[in-house]
Amino acid sequence: MSFRERTAWITLITIVICFGAYYGALLAGLVRPATWQAFHLGLLCIIGLVVLQVGLNVLAALLNPKDAHTPRDERERLIHARSHVIGYYVLMIGVAATLILTHVVFKGDDFGQVIVRTVNIGTFAMVASALSVAITQIVLFRRGY
Repeated sequence: MSFRERTAWITLITIVICFGAYYGALLAGLVRPATWQAFHLGLLCIIGLVVLQVGLNVLAALLNPKDAHTPRDERERLIHARSHVIGYYVLMIGVAATLILTHVVFKGDDFGQVIVRTVNIGTFAMVASALSVAITQIVLFRRGY
């Protein structure tokens, strides 16, 4: 497995763990969305994601320094470009959904709940985009594209 594929796996796994915990707690009703508890959980998940990604990528680079410092070849540049094009489309759909759902007001919503819902949907759009990039890279590396 190449270093670039390994970093895509690291990205996929860490995002699923960190944001799976956050959105899982919200959807299961363990944390109410518009509370400080949800804010702190989200902040903890973001910090955890950064620490895990940096730590695991440094470890991967230390385990195989030669592969980590090799410049990207043409195939890896194409995989990078294709995966980010797909991620861009996922992000644009997510941004459109965020804009539309911002204007949907449910009975009993106050302004704070609308803001929190908008932030959660926008964050989910970014997470879905990053996941689509990582999954696309893994699939293309595995297919030998």
